[in-house]
Amino acid sequence: MRELPDNLLKKSELTACLCAPGVVAEALELLMRGEAAQAEFAACVRCDPVLALRLRLLPPDFGPHQQDLLRALLLAAPVAVGAAQATYAARWRQSIGVAHLAQALVVRSGVADGEAAWTAGLAHNLADYLDMDIAPPAHAADWLTELDTDGWLADAVRYHAEPLARGRAAHPLVRIVQLAYQLVTRADAVDSVDVRAALAALQMGAGEAAQLLADSQIQTRQLAQRFGLVDAMAQTNGAGFDRLARLYAGQAAQSALHSHFRRAQGSEQVFALLQDALHALFGIERACLFAPATDSSLRLTPLIPAAAGLRALAIPPDDGHSSLSRALARSAPQLFERGEADAALVDDQIARLLGVSRFMCQPLALNDGLVGVLVVGDPLPDLSMSPLWRFTLAECGEALMPVSAAVAPVPAVPLAQGDGIPRDRVRRAIHEVANPLTIMRNYVNLLSDRLGTDSAVQRDLGIIGDEIERVARIVRGITAAEESASPAAALELVSVNSIVSELVRMALGTLFTPNKVNVQIDLNPDVPPMPLHKDLLKQVLFNLAKNAVEAMHAGGHLKFTTRLVMAEGQRQVEIEVADTGPGLPSAVASHLFEPVVSEKGGDHAGLGLTISRSLVERMNGHLSCTSTPQGTHFLIRLPTLQNGQAPLTTTRYGSM
Repeated sequence: MRELPDNLLKKSELTACLCAPGVVAEALELLMRGEAAQAEFAACVRCDPVLALRLRLLPPDFGPHQQDLLRALLLAAPVAVGAAQATYAARWRQSIGVAHLAQALVVRSGVADGEAAWTAGLAHNLADYLDMDIAPPAHAADWLTELDTDGWLADAVRYHAEPLARGRAAHPLVRIVQLAYQLVTRADAVDSVDVRAALAALQMGAGEAAQLLADSQIQTRQLAQRFGLVDAMAQTNGAGFDRLARLYAGQAAQSALHSHFRRAQGSEQVFALLQDALHALFGIERACLFAPATDSSLRLTPLIPAAAGLRALAIPPDDGHSSLSRALARSAPQLFERGEADAALVDDQIARLLGVSRFMCQPLALNDGLVGVLVVGDPLPDLSMSPLWRFTLAECGEALMPVSAAVAPVPAVPLAQGDGIPRDRVRRAIHEVANPLTIMRNYVNLLSDRLGTDSAVQRDLGIIGDEIERVARIVRGITAAEESASPAAALELVSVNSIVSELVRMALGTLFTPNKVNVQIDLNPDVPPMPLHKDLLKQVLFNLAKNAVEAMHAGGHLKFTTRLVMAEGQRQVEIEVADTGPGLPSAVASHLFEPVVSEKGGDHAGLGLTISRSLVERMNGHLSCTSTPQGTHFLIRLPTLQNGQAPLTTTRYGSM
């Protein structure tokens, strides 16, 4: 496969170009009207330079059956907001003016294709819409190379600002766009010698050209009014509203992605839908998937078609040099750029075979309990930070889960007959609880946007958001638990050390400090990331921490420890939670993990340790307790393999 030129503008960069808010809004309205509005929809997106090109670059089979993905594309499209709208509006009006006039000149002269003239005129200043911190593109024309086999369309954009004399013998489409650009952007251009000569070559006079220009200006003003891009841009203090609007647009995009992936019947269809999403939403055309083989090495899977040469590669998971193994070991995306000094040769070979200049490695949970590495070529530099990217991966992961595992893995504790709470009342309450949870999640996201890039603040808000989502999953799982028998937990590659650290940080100001409990963590850096269900382990640790705090009535010391041990003939991770409380009475210790009525009073149900042991056992682990008058120690042991998966070995990277 040939290498791509270094200066070629990737389609992924096209996804960062700004779109017209009014066009996006109207397109969404027309999309909701279904097939009856398809022609109007096409006419609408034809008025946005970026959307028009993005949709034309989609695969030929992209049609009405992809409505959910198309809705996500529109909702996630970056748009001009706030003070940037004035500059954007001027550029957009120039795009529309040149496109309309170029098409009118073609209709009058008959020397070229009218639709090609519209496209070239619309895209002539496409690079001006790029909203990202990268080097200016050499030519926005590179984006149009796929639309015209002979390259005349790209040439029309590439040479639109060249002097008319240079294009005297060029292809007619090039000459038409050059002329339209001069007439739109130069005052009194119709009276200049070079413009009159170009008009004469088309057998047109200056008066006729002036009339076409006037008609074009009228059409441009009408479209500007229709889409809210008139000359006088009202400047308001609507930045907060704009952010909130984009926030809800992001949530709507997630909903659209959810519907998109729900169409899959089996893992092969899930990955076919994932490829559609990569192409439509992120401009990613080249991707592949590596997964652990029977020998634990990372090998190419057939789930995403890729160059046959990639099948010859086998990457050890503990090879800290390759971006793929680092992504798996650190459970975090890793970037690779061709030409980097000391980069792994295998990464350079993958880039060559994919035909890309850079790629990102993204850990991805698969439906068989394994964790693979998704390799995507030529992504935007900050793709891994994009909410839309996270939405896509989350919905893909959920679609890969078995139906029985799609609900939250919360042990079903049926109500006794004597409790007398009607099920429909429980269901209504659960439905109502979801509303304030959604509001809280929305405000956390809005606060994140307002508070800037402070890493500590963003980390805390991220923890809050994760906990809100975890509560939502637990609530959703209550009613689902009645309808499915003991659903299997979905696995993801997680760091046990990170979960402990996150729990301590989350509970420090709300649980530990108010109760005068000092906390210590002793985390073994050799504990590897493991395939687990993060929510299960987090719930167990919080239950144990809460019990310990309640046991130490006057304050005390709480310690979390992680170890890597060999037990029962296999590699296991130990997590110890130890307190300095008075210990457990023998009568309580003998029935510690049985569901009994709590003696604590208040809102304690006496089920916390029962649920905790059940959750640990569902992770194929064991929970035990040792208690003396000097304190109580809970010990969790978890195997480094789950559901028969070979253990994941890692190289030590830092302390976690």
